[in-house]
Order: sequence, then structure tokens, then C-alpha cells
Amino acid sequence: MISKASLISFGNLDLAWSRITTAMNLQHKRMFRHLYRAYEPGRKANLQLLHEKLKGGWKPTSPIRMYLPKASGLLRPLTLLALDDQIVLQTIANQVAKQMFKRRRAVENRLVFSSCLNSKPDSIFFLQDWRRTYHDFKLRLATHLVRGNHWIAHFDLAAFYETISHRALQNVVSPSGGSNEAWEMIRKCLSVWTSDTKGIPVDHGIPQGPIASDFLADIFLLPVDEAMDKAGIPYIRYVDDIRVLAKTEDEVRHAAVVLEMECRRWSLIPQGSKFKVSFAKDVTEALGTLPSIAESTGRDPDETDMVEDAAVEIFGDAIGGRPLRVIDKSRLRFVLYRSGPSRTILNKVLKLLPTHPEHIDAFAAFFQNYPKSRLIVRHVTSMLKKGVLHDYVQGELWLIASRQARPNELQVLLPVAIAQAKRGSLSFSMQRAICVFFLACRNAGLYSSFQALKRVRSKSPYIQSLLVPYLSNEDYLKGGIAAELCQRPMPAPGMTLAEEIVDRGLSPKQMGIATYRLSLEVKNVFQGLGLISVGFKPHFDQIGDILRTSYKLRPWRGWKALLGSNYQHALQLLLTAENKFDSDRSGWLALQNSFNDAVFGAFQDVLNTEGLPGAMPRKGKTGKWISFGVMLEAAAPFAQHFPAMAAALRSTNDRRNSIPESHPFEFKTGQKTKPLKVRERDSIKIDLTGVYRDIMDFLDALP
Repeated sequence: MISKASLISFGNLDLAWSRITTAMNLQHKRMFRHLYRAYEPGRKANLQLLHEKLKGGWKPTSPIRMYLPKASGLLRPLTLLALDDQIVLQTIANQVAKQMFKRRRAVENRLVFSSCLNSKPDSIFFLQDWRRTYHDFKLRLATHLVRGNHWIAHFDLAAFYETISHRALQNVVSPSGGSNEAWEMIRKCLSVWTSDTKGIPVDHGIPQGPIASDFLADIFLLPVDEAMDKAGIPYIRYVDDIRVLAKTEDEVRHAAVVLEMECRRWSLIPQGSKFKVSFAKDVTEALGTLPSIAESTGRDPDETDMVEDAAVEIFGDAIGGRPLRVIDKSRLRFVLYRSGPSRTILNKVLKLLPTHPEHIDAFAAFFQNYPKSRLIVRHVTSMLKKGVLHDYVQGELWLIASRQARPNELQVLLPVAIAQAKRGSLSFSMQRAICVFFLACRNAGLYSSFQALKRVRSKSPYIQSLLVPYLSNEDYLKGGIAAELCQRPMPAPGMTLAEEIVDRGLSPKQMGIATYRLSLEVKNVFQGLGLISVGFKPHFDQIGDILRTSYKLRPWRGWKALLGSNYQHALQLLLTAENKFDSDRSGWLALQNSFNDAVFGAFQDVLNTEGLPGAMPRKGKTGKWISFGVMLEAAAPFAQHFPAMAAALRSTNDRRNSIPESHPFEFKTGQKTKPLKVRERDSIKIDLTGVYRDIMDFLDALP
């Protein structure tokens, strides 16, 4: 039984957070990556804070809704929940999954192939990889054909997510009633997350976007799955896209009627325009009737760019006709998310841009291959001047223009942006994009700084958090808008700014930030990054504690003495690296290597002061600092006396130099640099464990 205590327990909250950040719902996650990264340094403290709030008067908050265009011309909603609300929604899904695990497993990968649970109930990976289960879906269809079921009925539900009854969902999960306190909380949350801010609360619908919602939607259809299984009807389903199969047309039409009646029992409405019955002679014809859900919405961080010839060939197969149109959207999106720059593909994408708004995300991803492109800006400018039907598409075009346009091109669009801003009642997508454009113009000296920052101040905390990358150096001066945003009651902008403050080598005092004015969530993040004191005992060495817990090293309090005045800076580097370990491997490597550089420099100071072998001058004859990489060379004195330590540091530094965050191309081969893979990261961590241990042992052995 789901109880409120189990729902809001710290363990469930922590598991929920891990599952949110490891999920593969890329389109939704890309709107929150900056906040997920910002939350991590204060994760434990903020989850404990949320736990305490949930025991008292915590209330769900109304979401933001974006509407993305579909190929049909209609819109698909994407719901953006606040971080606390996302965590609570996932805790609900965690408890539902735990209660329904055995019952759900009975139909997974046999009848149902969407939102399949991980085989380990407590895994931080909530669902199985959708690519594998979708492949299984196709194999299952082929099996039905081999058994002679060539007649197929395609069945789809209208507004599926929006019509899910909250009370009916409770009945599916807890037929005997369950905890009234827990379900009252669940229904109240779902009502807020699916109702318009100024609308009447509703008792149906779940927010689209989070993986928790995908799972709950699948659970709602479980009685239908079980009924069709009991009836012995060949049946397969991926979300609300359902196939029933039979050996004759009469049989398949009868099966479709049974399915429709089962759906109507749960107040689900069949979509008549999409219902069809067809005969498939072979697997090829049957595959043509599959739902078009296997489209790429991003790329794995470990994937490299496609070779241009291959990308052009596949892209050519995905389009055709006069005028040019998309005929295979899965291939098109696959290429656009993985291709490097290609003039051939670019020219065709620009022709498709006005007529295929449903692929704007993929088009924008491909455009990122070009830091500045007059050709792209010319097409985008033309569309923005003419007017764009969908707000989401128009917003993405403004973001592209903000990123790619040169000052004279920004100047051309500035009057258009001012006219748009005067419209009032702009959608979320347009509010964000227009504000980004004004900041870009301000940074280029084309627009009043006062007016641009006035617009920033007027936006919601979530939009403000998205605007942080567009702030300028002057905004971080004492009493500037960065300090102001940190001290806002809602935490999103302050949490996002914390890492930027660390990267700039600033302190809250330098920026004029009053610690007492920080929200508890922001304060927890600042403490996690070492920006403000956590009140540790004088003998406590935070670097030593991090290395003890993360690298399994013995307790050691000598890091403060070793690093001296650079201790706080090194601590911030290490803390930020730790927070990127799972979510941003290449970012982890860059920061961990900077920490290594600081430690190596301090270690060299000891060797030089004591006149010990391996000591090297830190500066060259011209007075400039000698680079970390040069000092680690195999022929250098340090490597001669500390070969294992030097080899580990050198290989780490070399790998750091060959990630995209450092350089676009490798120095020796000229090939594109590649993101760090999981196995590489783990291997580097093992090597560094030995380095830190050797430094500790060596210094302890000194008289």
C-alpha cells in the first residue's frame, strides 16, 4: 500500500532525483539541464528540506506549458514542472511501480513495450532503454505474422494523457482504496499539474514530458492489457498506439470492438480518424503500419559526428518531392542530431525550415554546427519578418538569431523584436526568446542595458534561470543583477548562478550578496560549492573528506597545509567536479584536471622548498608560468623521480585536452575531439586515486 510516509521519505526523494537525472526523455530534460546541474551541489540538503516541507504545508505549483507543432498541424503540449514538483511526481511513480511491479511485469515485453520497468526495482535507471523495447515491439509484430495473423487493426486513443481520470488511476493501482492521506495528496498534485493557472481545477489528466507521467499513463492502461490477454486476442501496444491482429478480417474487426469496449470502460476515447484495418502480406508491409514513435530527439553523449558522405546519403533518403518535403522523419532527425557541418544538408534544411515546423528542434541542433552563418541568419530573418504561425517555432528562430547574428544583422531584427515585445501576453517560448535577443543586442551595444535588465527582472524565476548564460561581465559586479537574482525568494536563478560565480572566481562578498537574504535552497547550493561557510570544525579538511568518500582514501587533514591560500579555490574546483561526475563526464574531467593542476603546483612548492628530487621551477626564463602539461613530460625531472604519478597526471591532462570543451580538434591527428566515455572516466578515477594516495604518503613521510 502506498502511504504518505513512504511517498515523502528521504530515500524515495533521493531515488526520484536520481531517476529524473538519468532518464532518456531528452526533449523534456533539455529544458532543465541547467537546473539539474545547479541543484546537485546542495542535493542532500535540499532533498532533506523538501522532505520537511512535505511533512507540513508544501503545495504543488502550477506548471508552464509549451505547445510544440505536430506534422498534422495540431499542437502537442509539453509540461514544465518546477524542480520540487518534478521530484514529487517521480516519488509517486516510484511508489506506484513498487506496488505494481509483479502485475506489470506480466505484460511487459510480451503485450506492452513502452515504459517497461528496469529489472532491478531500486535501480536509479527507472525504465528500460526505449530503443531496445521498441525493437522488441517490432519483433513481436513479426512473430504474430509468422503465426498467420496478417490482418491488423490500428487503434489510437484521442487526447490520451488529458483524459486519464485521477480516481480511476487510484482504482487501478489501489483497488481496495489504499491510504486516503496519500491518494488525497496524489490527486491534489495531479489536479494542479494539469489545470490551467487561472482555470477550474480538474480531476483528469497527467502532465506530459516527465518519464514519471509516461509510466503512470502506461499503468492506467494495464486493465485493458489484462482484459485483451484474457480474451486470447493477439494484441501489442506502445503507449496509446495499439495493434490487434487476427487471421481474418472479420476476426480482427471483432477484436477491435472488444478493445474499444474495454477502453470506454475507463472513459478513454478511440480516435476514429486513425482507426484502420489492413492486410499485411509480409513483415515489410507490417512494419509500415508501426507507430512513428521511434524518432530521435537527441544523441547519446558518447556518439561521434557522422561522416559527411554517410550523413548526406541518409539525409537524401529522408526527403524528396517538389517542393521538397520530409518523407522519413526518423532518418531526417537521426542525421540532423549527429551530422557535422555540411553545405549540402544545410541548403536543404533551409528549404524545409518554413514548411516543416514539427522538426524545428532538429533543425536548430544542426544549425549549432555553425557559430556564425550569414546564410542561416538571412533565412531566419526573412521568416521572422513575415511572421511565424507557431510561438514555439518563432521562439526557436529568435534564439538562433541571437546566437548566430552579427551586430549589423541584430540591428535589422531589433525593431521586429520591439514590436513583438509590445504585443503583451507572450507565451513562455516567446518571453524567453525575446529576452535573450534583447540581451544579445545589449551585449553588442545596440540596446539599452537598463531596458534589457528591466525585462530580465520582469520575467518568472524559471525564465531568469535560462537567461543566466546571456548575462555580461558587468552584471556580476557588486550590486549587479546577478547578485539581485541570487537573493530572489524563488531559488531557480540563484542556484543556476552559483556555478557561474565559482567559475569566475568570485565570492558572495565581492558581489554584495547578503547571505541571510538567500533562500534556503540557494544557501544549500552555495554551501555545497564552498561559496559560504558550512560551519565545520577548524580541524575538518573538506577536500580530505571528499577524497575519502569519493576515492576511498584514508582520512587525511593535510590538504589545507599543502594548498595554503589556494585551498578554497581548489575546493570549489573539486566540489564542482564531483557534482558533474554522473551528469557531465567531460565537464568532470576538465574540472578534476584543474584541481590536479592546483595540487601539483602546491606539491612542487614543497619539493622546491625542501630541495627534494623531482623539484622543477614553476616559471620559465621570461617569468611566465610553465604549463601543467610541459612539467609532466616524461623527460622532465618530476617524471624521472615520480614516474607512476606523472604518467597518471599526464594521461589525464592529455585526455582533458582532447574533449570538445577544451579543443575542437586533436593536436596530433586533426580529428574531432570526443566526449569522455563512462569507462574512460572510471579508469581515470582509479589512476587519480593512486596519485592522491602517493602525495599523502610522501608528505607524511617527510621529517
